[in-house]
Amino acid sequence: MSSPHIKNPKLKDLDDKLKDIRKNKVVSNTDNQAFKSAHIGWRMVLELVIGIIIGVVLGFTVDSFLDTSPIFLIILIFFGFAAGVRTMIKTAKEIDRNTIE
Repeated sequence: MSSPHIKNPKLKDLDDKLKDIRKNKVVSNTDNQAFKSAHIGWRMVLELVIGIIIGVVLGFTVDSFLDTSPIFLIILIFFGFAAGVRTMIKTAKEIDRNTIE
């Protein structure tokens, strides 16, 4: 796709414009990668936080229902944390699989 063989000036201008667009597209791909990385990071943080919040809500509910000390709250917070970490690991593997393909 070299332009030396193009004799028509309009086609040469078009070729130059297309080359400029392709150069700019490479720069925008790096910007897209930064946004994609930020999205992945926020997704993983939210997965962890949501797991903990669900553990807190369930633990508080069970403790209120059974009229016990905050034993279920503490236990279910740890389960929520473990579930959040497990989900984060699953997401990381999924992202890694999509990056390889």
